[in-house]
Amino acid sequence: MRRKAIAGALILFLLGLYFFPGDAPVERRTVGPISGAADTDVSMSGVEMRLGQEGRTLWTLRALSASYDQGQQMVLLNAPTIVKSLGGRDIPVIVSAPLGEVDQATSDIRLWSGVHMEHGPTYLNSDEAVFVQIDETIFLHGDILLDRQGLQLRSQRGDVDLHTWVVNAEGGVEVVIAKDSFTQGL
Repeated sequence: MRRKAIAGALILFLLGLYFFPGDAPVERRTVGPISGAADTDVSMSGVEMRLGQEGRTLWTLRALSASYDQGQQMVLLNAPTIVKSLGGRDIPVIVSAPLGEVDQATSDIRLWSGVHMEHGPTYLNSDEAVFVQIDETIFLHGDILLDRQGLQLRSQRGDVDLHTWVVNAEGGVEVVIAKDSFTQGL
């Protein structure tokens, strides 16, 4: 039921942007992996979506442009950035990528073509990331590099729990700890 409410709110938001764009120009083009033959229902530029609960903003998603395909129930994003607050902490998680999509059926967000994530002094890069909202987890795939003040971790798969900021890695895991890190403390 919650997913349907979120999907409905997003559709209403997108339709509102389409019919009442304000000063922002409406750009009618397809972004991402959909071919020119695809049936895109709504396209726009300068997109901002927010998800909130009990008066708090859970995350904000901004994109250079977006297209909504009602048949596929997908919002395709060009240059998306997600800002996610972590349980009242001052430092948010910021995730950006060249391309992305929001699946209306599941409310999941998938980013690809070079994902960059940061949280304070921690930086994480991967080829692809899937933000599963119901689990508050970001699943990472392909050439993952985590860098935190002298500690580097490489792997092929992993996930980040956004409740605890615990990173799990698997698939050819390699860890490098710089000598200076031992004197600074991790």
